[in-house]
Parts: sequence; structure tokens; C-alpha cells
Amino acid sequence: MKSVKTILFLDSSLYGGIETHIVQLVRLLKSHNLDVEVLFFQDHGNTQLYRNLDDAQCTYTFLDGKVASLYKFLKKQKAPFNLHTHGYKAGIIGRLTCKILNARCISTYHAGEAGTGLVYLYNYIDKLTSFLSENFVVSDRLLAQVHNAEVLDNFVDITNSTSFEYSEKLRVGFVGRLSLEKGPDNFVELARRLDKNPSISFNVFGDGPMASDLQSSKPSNIKFHGHQANSDFWEKIDVLIISSRAEGLPMVLLEAMARSKCVISFDVGAVAKVISHNTNGFICTRNCIDELSDILVSWSKADKDKKKQITQNAFNTIKQNFSGSKQFEQLTRAYFG
Repeated sequence: MKSVKTILFLDSSLYGGIETHIVQLVRLLKSHNLDVEVLFFQDHGNTQLYRNLDDAQCTYTFLDGKVASLYKFLKKQKAPFNLHTHGYKAGIIGRLTCKILNARCISTYHAGEAGTGLVYLYNYIDKLTSFLSENFVVSDRLLAQVHNAEVLDNFVDITNSTSFEYSEKLRVGFVGRLSLEKGPDNFVELARRLDKNPSISFNVFGDGPMASDLQSSKPSNIKFHGHQANSDFWEKIDVLIISSRAEGLPMVLLEAMARSKCVISFDVGAVAKVISHNTNGFICTRNCIDELSDILVSWSKADKDKKKQITQNAFNTIKQNFSGSKQFEQLTRAYFG
């Protein structure tokens, strides 16, 4: 297996779920002494991702943003390789190029939302060409839309996990891109509903196209902290809210649970595959603000022992099923099987 290089191929300008997954995947493969490098379609100046790859001691290379450059790069490879694509642009270009070169291509389908306009078209073509590769999807819903696919659950490294810490005032967080599909407006509305509750504060960690509008109408109990260059912000969160309109299997969900945080989430994507309601977290089956508010207020009043038990259950869930061991077996079958 060591003689075959795995090339992770993507086009990345932001730091979100796919980028977090790439870093976790690199760490997992390198922990098993596999040869892995990251290839970017072009350099978008994604310094946070580059820094994390440097920390993981992973080589990365930039193409020039032209389709032909991938062909030239792969043609020059002297050792056997697998190309593992992430994202619709890398997927389409990677599969077609590997078909020409008769090379092995594996694609992971991350997107939980179809998108609109050109994004919708790209996602459609991405799935239409899925017969050209072996594929992983992050949720059962995507399984029916992609050829030659199996579900590969997202995973996180639990080496630096933290235990539950009790706080008198509950610090509630939203972590992610401030765009419509992630539902930051739902989070702001939740804060507005609880503006008179002195025992709960709200914090937004992330940036995006909705940032200005959200901040201009925010209630007094919420703070916007902007884009986060590292993971230190988790120390400022007791409860993570996932108020998305669409998801796959959110990396932020796994990260929070691995850090023994309480997660309250809308029932989107594969969240219910991870959270067992009132056992290791909470799911809002009606996907409404009223339900979010009721669960959050109830949690704020729960005793310390209940909070400790549920957050410990959350960590155990990640350790048993989403820490990489099962996923590594699936990956090696796809890479070398």
C-alpha cells in the first residue's frame, strides 16, 4: 500500500466542512504511514488550510486553474497513484482526466444542498459523471443520487479532546459560514427570542455573505466574532446550535461532540445518524425556532450531572463511530482494493 500515492484534489477558497475533512483525512492517512499529498486546482490564498496542512506535515501543490494542468501533473507522476477528489469542480475535472489516463479516481460527495444557478448545474454534472469513479457520500440521502457509492461518515481526530466543563451562564454558539443554507438567521432569531434571559449568551463564529445584514439587526445578547483562524473558539462554547436548512454530515457536529459540548440541531442531513435525542444531544424534529428555544431553555436549567452524562455520551459516540478507524478500512478498500 505504501508504494501507491494518494493525491487529494480540490478547489478551495474558504475554510469550511470540506477543508476540515481534508485535514482530518490527511492526518488519518499519515498516522497509518500512507503516502498522501494535497493538490489544489489553483491558489485562492486559503492560508488557514495551508497552515493546517503544514502543521500536519503534508505536501501540497497548486495547479494554474486550467483543466489541462491536471492532465500534465498526473501524466508526470512516476509512481502509481490514486486521485481522490473533493467538491464538484475537482470531481468533474478529476474524473474526466483519470478516464483519459486510465487512472483510479475516487470522489467524495460532501454537498447537502443542490444550490442554484451555476452551482446547481455543476452539482448536476458532478453527479451525472459519478459513474466514472468509485464514490463516497456523506449521507444516505445522497446515496441514491450517486453511482458506485457507499456512505463514508465524516470523522475527527479525538487526540486533543476535552472533557465537560460546567458554566453558570450558558454560552451558545453558531459555527460556520454565514450563508442561507447554514441558517445563521435562524440562530439570530433564537437569540432574539431569548434576549431577556440573563443566563444565556449567544456567539457567532464565522463569516459570509449574510454577515452585514445579520449584524445590523442583531439583538443585544449576541456577539459576532468573525472568521476563526484556529480552534480556540471552542473554549467559549458550551452549546452548539446547528440551524441549517441543508447539510450532509456536519464536521462541526463531530468536532463539538468530541469536545464534550452539548449539540442541539435541526433534523437535517445525517445528523440523526449521530445524535440520539436526549441521550448524547438533542434533535429538533420540527425544525423550528420555538422547538430550539424550548430545548435550550430546558438544558440551561438541567442539573450538572445530566449535563455531564449527555456530553460524555456525545464524546463516546464520536470515539466509537466517528474517530477514523472504521473509515480507514473503507478508504483503504477504495484506494487499494
